[in-house]
Amino acid sequence: MRHIFAIISLFAIGLGYSQSSDQIFYSSFRPQGWDIHLSKDNGKSFSPLTTNESLDYDAKISPDGNWVVFTSERLGKPQLFLKHVKGDTLPRLLIKSKSMQDQVDFSPDGKWIVFVSSHEGNAEIFKLPFKPNETLSINEAENLSNNKAGDFRPRFSNDGNSIAFSSDRAHRIKPHKFLVFAMQRTGDIFTMSSDGTNVKRLTDSEGWDGSPNWSKDDSKIIFYSNRFDNKPHLFQIDVNGNNESMITPETISGAISPLVINDDRILFTNENLSNGTLRILELNPVTKKIDSSMINEIHMMNIDYHNSGIMVIHGGKKLKETEANKGDFFGDILVKNHPVKDTIENINLSHFGIRRSFASPPTLNESKVIYSYNPARGFGDFITLYFYPLILLPCLALYWFVTGVFRSVKKRKDIAFWKHIVFSMLSVLVMVLLVYLLDKWVGFQALSMNTVRLKMISVLVVVLICLGLSYWFYKKRKSNANPIASLYKLYTLMLFGVALGIIYIVLFTGSFLQSTTSFFTVDYNSNKAQKLFDFRADKNFNPQSTSVIDTKLTPDGTALLFSVGSFRGHPNAQGAVYKYNLESKIIERITPMDSNHGFADVSADHRTMVFRSGETGNMDIYVNENGAVTNLTNSKAKENFPAISHDGNKIMYCSDVNGKDIQGLVKTMDVFLIERQSDNSWSAPKQITSYSGQEGHPHFSPDGNWMIYTTEEFGINDEQPIVQSVIFAPQMYGEIVAERISDGKKVRLTHNKWEEGVPLWISSKY
Repeated sequence: MRHIFAIISLFAIGLGYSQSSDQIFYSSFRPQGWDIHLSKDNGKSFSPLTTNESLDYDAKISPDGNWVVFTSERLGKPQLFLKHVKGDTLPRLLIKSKSMQDQVDFSPDGKWIVFVSSHEGNAEIFKLPFKPNETLSINEAENLSNNKAGDFRPRFSNDGNSIAFSSDRAHRIKPHKFLVFAMQRTGDIFTMSSDGTNVKRLTDSEGWDGSPNWSKDDSKIIFYSNRFDNKPHLFQIDVNGNNESMITPETISGAISPLVINDDRILFTNENLSNGTLRILELNPVTKKIDSSMINEIHMMNIDYHNSGIMVIHGGKKLKETEANKGDFFGDILVKNHPVKDTIENINLSHFGIRRSFASPPTLNESKVIYSYNPARGFGDFITLYFYPLILLPCLALYWFVTGVFRSVKKRKDIAFWKHIVFSMLSVLVMVLLVYLLDKWVGFQALSMNTVRLKMISVLVVVLICLGLSYWFYKKRKSNANPIASLYKLYTLMLFGVALGIIYIVLFTGSFLQSTTSFFTVDYNSNKAQKLFDFRADKNFNPQSTSVIDTKLTPDGTALLFSVGSFRGHPNAQGAVYKYNLESKIIERITPMDSNHGFADVSADHRTMVFRSGETGNMDIYVNENGAVTNLTNSKAKENFPAISHDGNKIMYCSDVNGKDIQGLVKTMDVFLIERQSDNSWSAPKQITSYSGQEGHPHFSPDGNWMIYTTEEFGINDEQPIVQSVIFAPQMYGEIVAERISDGKKVRLTHNKWEEGVPLWISSKY
C-alpha cells in the first residue's frame, strides 16, 4: 500500500512539474469571431458551418461538392481542416504540422490541393494529394514555388495544367507611407505549371496585384490591384501578360478576393462604407453592373462557389468596444484558444496573445494583464478652453491684412501703394512665423513647457523692441504731420496685439492641451476590467509627448514601469519613465524628462535599471546602478528597446548602426548584447542578430540564457491588402522567435499572418 501511495505521490509531483510552465505574453493584431458560413441556395441565405471560438477562414469547396476545406486556428496556429457539407460531423485536421497552412485550392479533378505554408520558413506554395479520409503530413508535401520571397493565393487553371499566384519576389521592401519603421511589400501576378516549372511574371506595378483567378477559357487572369491611391480595383490581363485593364467601375473601390463564376459574373469582397462591414458584391465585367443582393449584417469575406449553388464565406458579427479592451482592437483582450502550449529544450511554455497594439504586462500569480487607455482620439480631444482665445490672433491677422489692402487704395495719393502692401504681408507673415515656431517647439521637438515659455519670451522681447520702434516712428511722424504716421500707427497696433498674444501663450501654453491616461487590469478569463489608476503628466510636460508608449512589470511584480513620450520622436523631445507601486499606489518619475527617456527595464533586485535616452542628441542606451548613470553606447546610431536580465548582468537592445538603409527613410535594426565583466564594468556591444530586415523588442528569459524578440525574417504570410482590409497589420516584425544566447540556436514560436510583437517572458515560479 505504501508503494502504491508513493507511486501516486511521485506521479502527482511529476504531473505538477510537467504542467508548470513559463509564460510568454505578446501583442497580437489578430481579429476575432470568424466562422465558416455555408449557403445552399446560391447566396440567398447563409448559416454557420463552424462555430468554434477560434478563427476559421479561407474556405474552399471540393470539386465534387462534398467537402469544405478551411483554415482554422483552433490548435493555436493556422492549419487546414475539413468538414463534410452534409451532416453534423466535426471538423477534422487535414494536415499535421508545426507550421502554418492557409489559402487552399483544389485541382479541377479534385485529386490535388495546393496551399500556402511556412513549413520551410517563409510563405511558399505546397502541393499534396487530396485524401479526405486521411490525416496527411506536411513532410510529404511538394514545395512548388521554392523561393525566398513570399508566395500567396495559388489558383489552379480550369484545365488543371497551370497555377496562378501572387508573390512579392520581384520588388524591394519599402517603408510604410506613414509609419516608416514598418516595412511594406509589393506583389505581382505570376503563373507556373502545376508541377512548379515554367514560372512567368504577368504584372509589374507599384501597388499590390493579388488573388488571381482564371477566366473560364483560361485565356485571362482576373485579379485585384491597389495601384491607384492604395484603393483596390479588379483588373484582367491576358495569360501572356498583355491587354491589362481595370474592370470594376471607378465608383467601386476596395475590391479584393475576386471569384470568377462565369464570363459575366464575378464575385468579390468589398467594404460596406455605410456600416463598416465587409460584404460580397457581384460584378458583370461586360456591363459594369454591380449587384449587392448578398449584403449581410455580418462580415462576409473570401467567397467560394460550387456549380450546385453551394457557397461558403468566412466572417462574423462586427465587434464593439468593451471595458476589457478600450481604445484598441474590439472584442476580447486575449486571443481565443490561448494559451498555446509549447516547449523549448526542457522549458515548458504557455503562449498568450494579447489583442493590443503593444504588449500588456501580466500581473504575477493572477490571470490578469494591465493596459493603458486614453480617450483622446484626435487633436480636438486634447484642446482645452484655454486654447480657443488664440483663434483671435489669425482673425486679427486677417483684419490687418484687409485693412492694409483697403488703405493702400484709400491713401494711395498720400502714401506709396507698396508700403501698405508690405504692412498687409507682414501682418500675415508674423502670424505664420508664430504658428511655425509653436509647431516646431511644441510639436516636432516636443520641448518642455518651461523651455517653450523661455523661447516665446525671447520672441516677445524682439516684438516689444519692434513695437517700441514703431511707436517712436509714429510719434515722430505724427508731430511732423506726415501722412505715413497712420501706417506706423497700424504697425504699432498690430505689434501690440501680437505682444498680447505671446504674453497669453507664455502664461497658458501648458494648459492648451491636456489629457488623462487610465490604467486598467483585465482578467483575461472573465474579461472583467477594473481601473487601476489615472495618470496625468507633470505640468512642465509637453502635451504632445504624454502618450504611454511602453509598460512592463518589475520581475517581482511589485511595480509597473511605464514610459511617457514619443516612440520615434526627436532625441531632445520630452520623455520620462514613471513607476507605479502596486502596493502603496504611489506614482513617481524615475528619470529626468528633459530629453527622450523611455523603455526602462530593471533587474530582479531593483538595483540596476537600463533605459534609452536622447540626452546627447542621439538615442543611446544608459544604465543606472545605485544612482550612477552610464552611457553604454554613445553613438550616432538610433538605439532602442533595452532589456536587462533578471540577475542584472546582461543587457540587450536594438540598434541600426549596421542596419540596411531603405530609401534614405529608415535603417533596419539588429539586436545587440552587452555583458557585465569580472571587474563590474560593461563589455563592448556585440551584435547577435544579423538578418537584413527589422528585428526588435528583445526580452530575456528568466534564467538569462535565452532571448525572445520579434522579427520579419520570415516575411509575410498573406497578401497585405487582404490582411490590412480587416485589421491594421503592417507586419513590421510579424513573428516571435526565441534564440539561445550561448550558441545562437533559434526557435520560431509563432506561425501566422497577423502582426505580433513586444514579447515578455515570465517565470513559472511566480
